[in-house]
Amino acid sequence: MIAVASCHHYADDERIFHRQVKLLIQENFEVQYFTRSNTELIDQDGLQLYKNFNPDLNTTDLYQKKLLNIYKQNPPKILHIHEPELLWLAKKTKEKYGTIIFYDVHEDYPSLIKTFSNWPEPIQWLKKTLWVMREKKYLSWVDEVILASPAIKNCDYGKQGFRPNIIGNFPETKLFPNTELDFNRNNILVYHGHLAPERGITELVESMEKVKVKVSDVILNLFGTFRTKEYEQVILEKINSLGLGENILWHGQVAHHEIWQHLVKAKVGLIPFASNALTRIGTPTKLFEYMAAGCRIVASDLPPLKQFEVQALHLVKPGDVAQLAGAIIQALNDSTNSGLQENRNSIYSKYNWNFLTDSFISIYKEYL
Repeated sequence: MIAVASCHHYADDERIFHRQVKLLIQENFEVQYFTRSNTELIDQDGLQLYKNFNPDLNTTDLYQKKLLNIYKQNPPKILHIHEPELLWLAKKTKEKYGTIIFYDVHEDYPSLIKTFSNWPEPIQWLKKTLWVMREKKYLSWVDEVILASPAIKNCDYGKQGFRPNIIGNFPETKLFPNTELDFNRNNILVYHGHLAPERGITELVESMEKVKVKVSDVILNLFGTFRTKEYEQVILEKINSLGLGENILWHGQVAHHEIWQHLVKAKVGLIPFASNALTRIGTPTKLFEYMAAGCRIVASDLPPLKQFEVQALHLVKPGDVAQLAGAIIQALNDSTNSGLQENRNSIYSKYNWNFLTDSFISIYKEYL
């Protein structure tokens, strides 16, 4: 039996559930799925067991202790964890039951600390050092490391004796629009994902004031949740103060499979990220989703965006409101549709989850 556990992701997380868990079920593995999430999983078909724990009632420590107790009844052959906070659970499960541990690393955590910490540099350095030391301590109980990106370093897994398995965040083709797309669309922009300062949302809203002058009927659809309630209030007030209430529409979080009906209506997909330690190494999945949906793309000029062959891509200096507005206007006024079908072809031929499934399953088959 395989146990998959996460503590900080949505229950229907794209990488964890829609790609990995569903693939394991498809390959006829027995899978138990455990989440600590504010959202419940609706699609539970094929799971031997699913259990969610409300984060308001369960700290990460309590969650791990409850899982360890559940494992008494049916110890997992493999435990696949998706956050470093669950390394304690991994250690205890291996000690008690000899379980094989897969450690799936989604982020470069020292970069997260540098990006989000307001502490002075010496304190940041101390926090990063302690984090790396803690991770390194627990790796002796880990059998396989899986990375979402080769840019993720953390405690440098190669130096710890691992050959990390790179399983990237390419999207699934079965979720793509399966009909011919009309590339001639209304002046609709789309952004979906976290809504936070490091994602360039403030600059995006400010750029819309300039875009509206040139394209009066422009609509920006925002999908996702704000990182904090305070930032939500700041952005909504800014939208109103700039007179953009009819041009910028915030729809909140939508289910993963529902986002496509919105993407295929948008003329331009946006990735306006600020430049920081995190965005300079992480590849946004939305890049491939915009390509699959036939959107022109306006994005910050950051290294991850240059790793792939992308057409109809307008790159701008991160944080430059005037450049961002100009690129959006240029993309909206582009009626040639040049490169849009080429982008879709690239997604179907190389930038999709289907090309990673054999590599992912082979990791499991080494142990089962």
